[in-house]
Amino acid sequence: MSQMQQRAHAGRRAARALALALAAAALWAPWSPAAAQGFGLNEIGSCAIGRGFAVTGAPCDDASVLYWNPAAATTLARGLSAYGGVSAVQVRGSFTADATRRRDAGDVPVEFPPFLGVNWRNGRLALGVAGYVPYGLTSQWRDDFPGRFAAQRASLQTIYVQPNVAFELVPGRLSVGGGPVFGHSSLELRQALDFSASPITSAPLLAAFGLPAGSTYAALGYAEGTEFARAQIEGSGTGFGYNLGAFARVSDALSVGVRYLSEVRFDYEEGEATFTPSPAAAGYVLQAGNPLLGATTPALPAGTTLATITGPQFTGAGALAPGQLVSSRIDHPAQFQVGVGFTGIRNATLSADYALIRWSSFQELPVTFLPRAGGGASPPSRTIIENYEDSHSVRVGGEYRLAGGLAGRAGFSYATSPAPDETVTPLLPDMDRYNVNVGVGIPLGARLALDAAYLRVETEGRRGRTGERTAAQTAEQVNNGFYALNANIFSLSLKARF
Repeated sequence: MSQMQQRAHAGRRAARALALALAAAALWAPWSPAAAQGFGLNEIGSCAIGRGFAVTGAPCDDASVLYWNPAAATTLARGLSAYGGVSAVQVRGSFTADATRRRDAGDVPVEFPPFLGVNWRNGRLALGVAGYVPYGLTSQWRDDFPGRFAAQRASLQTIYVQPNVAFELVPGRLSVGGGPVFGHSSLELRQALDFSASPITSAPLLAAFGLPAGSTYAALGYAEGTEFARAQIEGSGTGFGYNLGAFARVSDALSVGVRYLSEVRFDYEEGEATFTPSPAAAGYVLQAGNPLLGATTPALPAGTTLATITGPQFTGAGALAPGQLVSSRIDHPAQFQVGVGFTGIRNATLSADYALIRWSSFQELPVTFLPRAGGGASPPSRTIIENYEDSHSVRVGGEYRLAGGLAGRAGFSYATSPAPDETVTPLLPDMDRYNVNVGVGIPLGARLALDAAYLRVETEGRRGRTGERTAAQTAEQVNNGFYALNANIFSLSLKARF
């Protein structure tokens, strides 16, 4: 074997090793960042990211088309091809309170949403399967964040698996495609519990102060933000939907495409709710004259802590004892996207897309505590009001191919927030997004290519709240500060043909 052949053979081995590494990352990396509208994600394929997500009417030459336009699978190379990758999403956010000017920074870890797709084409028929993450969320704040009573951490991890069939109705001109979607989603909610908002269950205490049933400890002078416990809710569910698309070459230089990803409902049934005493409760000392000291028989002495008072709630038949089950439901919204592509400029592709996300299906987040199997009290169920609206996005992108197969990419997109002014909260402080994208495609031989992309997410910030609201309260009544947000996304994907 010549020296040149040895170098070529070593290069192929290195490329295969990289392919295995990317495939492993795509299969095993966690996926739950918040970097797009609502809890949606667009980080599906590095080529698509580099071109500003404007790829429905001008598809990338890789298996990410199974998501972006299932019909465009007929445009891929004959035979078997695969495309896998992972993105690193770094989100930076903060909240500045109106009254104190205190600024609390978010504590979101770097997350890694994956993608993996395989396509086989023979003539006018293409068959494939893809795993992707169209929705996910991590919103996390430090333990001393004032809004921790609304949400200290929210994590939504959802992956879709989509078999796909595409067929050219008119060879070289018109294709249709699609397939069912099988989804699995995991949900985690974590928050602090406010003693002042807890209902008073002691009848003698209510009678002693002439309070009606349902009164909370705020009526006894306990300040808002008196933390006595921490709650964590975890659950998972499955859902089913479909993804459909059509792709047409109007002329040699002009193409159009459309896709529709259906709504998928996830019921998180029989999740586990875990309640733990807060360390802060042990440091809250009740002084002489505190009404709680006389609420027990025998009366408790001065110096008793809040942890002692609330401790029985975490054992036996207490409402915060172990063994509590909970259920919830989230509708992952439908997506509609239409786009156009133009290749009339030598070595270049230009594209523009419009996307509509039906966020109006996300009106509320119910948290329902189920009756205990052995009896005993349960925490009161609650419904978090969201009232989301449909959102819109305009996306433009381009690609220029150089000699040797090297490609440069760029794009820009603008997405409106689905959250109304009164629903900008620690759970999801959403706002309008400006996305600036760049990318590159690097050939690694006749059958391998590496795509890399960078996305910068910018916002103007938005007013929001850290507490709860009733359905009748307006944004002006409840918003108490300003949220800021930006993000950096780096993406790598490997394309292989066999």
